[in-house]
Amino acid sequence: MSSQPQSQAAEQFIAPPSNVTYMASTPKTSAVAQDVEEVDETGMQPKNIELVMTQAGVTRPRVVHALKAADGDIVSAIMELTN
Repeated sequence: MSSQPQSQAAEQFIAPPSNVTYMASTPKTSAVAQDVEEVDETGMQPKNIELVMTQAGVTRPRVVHALKAADGDIVSAIMELTN
């Protein structure tokens, strides 16, 4: 068996195909603003914030905003952040 087919197969994993265009995704402006700003966590339980952060995989400021918008409803906040 020739080593040329093996070399060609290996090359496809080394360099991306020349006909593929990669596009960088840009986050939404509001999400970026929420990640940077300080948020008021008054009246919120830290354990609830941590739970939503873990489940939704987002930053603390985004969770606080989502919990406020959902009137403290953890499930609704998680659903909003993961959609």
